[in-house]
Amino acid sequence: MTLNQIEDFSGIHAWSSGDPNPNPPVIQPDAGPLGSGDNALRVSSNGGTGAGGRLIVFNETLWTGDYTAAGILSLAADLRNLGTNMLSMRVAVNGPGGWFVTAATPVTAFSGWTNQVFDLRPAALVSAGGADASATLAAVSELRILHSPVVDYRGARVSSGFMLDNVRAIPEPSAVMVFGLAAMAGFFRKR
Repeated sequence: MTLNQIEDFSGIHAWSSGDPNPNPPVIQPDAGPLGSGDNALRVSSNGGTGAGGRLIVFNETLWTGDYTAAGILSLAADLRNLGTNMLSMRVAVNGPGGWFVTAATPVTAFSGWTNQVFDLRPAALVSAGGADASATLAAVSELRILHSPVVDYRGARVSSGFMLDNVRAIPEPSAVMVFGLAAMAGFFRKR
C-alpha cells in the first residue's frame, strides 16, 4: 500500500466478493468514466440470504498494509449506482484493532459517475466491532467497498449493483479537490 496508489481495473487484481458467489465482480471494458478504453469493475448482488446476497467487494492483498506510515488519510473512488434504490456506500477496514467503517456516502439510483471521498482518519471511522482504529490503520489486512445504510462491515442484502473505478489512496479529502481543480485548469488552458 502506497500513497497515491490507484486501481484502474486493467485487471481484477484480487478484488473479490467471496466464494462461492453467483455474482462475482467482473471487469467491464469501456465502462469507466472516460468511456472507450477505460475499464471499470461491476459489483452485483441478488439480495438473497446465501452467497451473493450482499453488495460488497473486497481486497486482501494490494490494498493492505500500514496506512498511517504511508500517510493515507482518505480513499477516493469513482462510483456509479446501477440500481433503482439509493446506495449508502462505505469503506470498511480490518486489522489488529478490529473492523471500522467510514460514514455512509449516498449515491442516487441510476446515477452517472460520481467521485466519492471516504475519510479514513481514526477519529472519522466508526467501530463495526473494532476497539482501536489506529491499530487497524497501522496494519490493514482487508479493505472493503460496500453498501450498508447501517454501521456494518458485511454489506446490506439488496438486489442491486454498482460500478467502481479509479480507487485512489490520498493524503486528505481536499487533495481530490485540488487535483480536480488543477485538471480543469489544464483543460481550459488547452482550449
